[in-house]
Amino acid sequence: MNPLLMEDIDFYHHWHPQSERFAGGDCLATALMRGWVLKVPLVMEVYWCACTRQVNVYHCDLMRNDERMHMPVLGNPYMDHLIQHIGLPVIVSEERKQFLLQAVAPAFEKVSV
Repeated sequence: MNPLLMEDIDFYHHWHPQSERFAGGDCLATALMRGWVLKVPLVMEVYWCACTRQVNVYHCDLMRNDERMHMPVLGNPYMDHLIQHIGLPVIVSEERKQFLLQAVAPAFEKVSV
């Protein structure tokens, strides 16, 4: 089985940094299927929710032709599978962070007409 493909995906998920602060594994899989190339190593930041629950965020840098994209992906089973089966190198950030309550992208500015 090709670990880059997710056989359970019935539809694709586009991601843009102005629409969501973090992407899911399905967004990364869609980007890879559409020709983006993942640069290594990945940097993993560890966030803590209320100091009791760990949330991993993988910083994925992608390239396609002359385009570059930075996609922060929440830790999930797809990322675990991808890292394990491809052997992606991961650097773990030493800085311990508190998870921000605002987990969405900044609001768009209103445009006067």
